[in-house]
Amino acid sequence: MRKPTLSQRGLAISSVAVAMFVASCSSDTTDTEASSDADTAVSATSDSGDDAVATTDAASDATAVIDCDYIADSFRDVTSANEDLPDPALSAACEGDTVEVASNTIPDYEYVGTSPGDPEAQDMTMSIPAEPVVADETSPVAELGPIAMAVNGVPIYGPTEGTGGDVLSLEGALSECGSHNGPTGFHLHLLGAAEGVDCMFSAEELESETLLVGWSPDGFPIMSGQAEGLTSSYELTDESLFATDTLAAHSYVEGLGDLDECNGRMDDDGQYRYYTTDSYPYYLGCYTGEVAEDALSGVAGGPGQG
Repeated sequence: MRKPTLSQRGLAISSVAVAMFVASCSSDTTDTEASSDADTAVSATSDSGDDAVATTDAASDATAVIDCDYIADSFRDVTSANEDLPDPALSAACEGDTVEVASNTIPDYEYVGTSPGDPEAQDMTMSIPAEPVVADETSPVAELGPIAMAVNGVPIYGPTEGTGGDVLSLEGALSECGSHNGPTGFHLHLLGAAEGVDCMFSAEELESETLLVGWSPDGFPIMSGQAEGLTSSYELTDESLFATDTLAAHSYVEGLGDLDECNGRMDDDGQYRYYTTDSYPYYLGCYTGEVAEDALSGVAGGPGQG
C-alpha cells in the first residue's frame, strides 16, 4: 500500500499559513498551543542558499508539518512483488527527535535482473534527524554504497559504479526503474519509470506530480524533479573520464540549472529539499545538512566513504 503523495499530504507549513492560523485563533488557548507547536517545527534554512530559492507549486499548497511522526509515516507499508525473492521488510519509528529506519533492502516492485544474481535480504538502518541542521559546509556523499534511502526501503546510491565511472556509462546496467543488483545488494542509482513497467512510481505519476521519493540522512526530503523538469547545475567537462571517473568528469556551474551543488534548493515555503534529475548526479551531489557518522549502517559505504 503506497503512502499519500506530496499533493495529498504536503511537506511543510509556510510561515504565512502559521501567521493566519495564530491571528484567527488567538483567543483559543488550545489552538494557540497548536500554532506554537507548528512554529517550533519550522524548516531549517541556509543563508548561503539564496541562489537555490525557487518555486514548487506542490509545496506551496502544503499544510503539514515535517516532524518525527510525519517522516516515520512517510515510509511505505511494503508488500512482496516477487515470488522468487524474500519478502521486503521495512520499519520506521521515532526515538526522541530521531527517526530510526530499518530495511532488508528488497524492492516492493517487480525485480528485473540486469546483472548476475538475485537480490538477497540484508540489514540496513538509517537514522534521520527530525530537525535537520544546515551544515557550515557541504559534505561529500559516498562514492560507493548508500547515500540515502527511498520510502520503500531501497538504498539510494550515488552516480558512481565500481569502475569509478558513471553508472550510465555501463550500457544496460540499470533496469528501467533506475535500479539493479550489485555486490553490495539491490539499490537505486536514479529515479526511472516506463509505461507498463512496475517501478517505485509509474511514469504518469512522475510526470504529473512532485513526489516524496526518500530521505537523506541529514533529515532533508528527496523529491522527484520530473514533473517540474528540474535540471542539475553540473556539466560534463571531460567526456574522456565519464566511464572511469565520473566525479572528475563533471563540474558544478552555479546557476547552470535549477538546483544547487547538492542537487537541492530552498523552496518558497522555507523548506530545503533535494530533487532527482535525469542527469548527473541523479539524486544527491553532496549533503547540505549535518550527517551523523553512524547515520547509515549495515551496507557497505556510507556518508563520506568510498
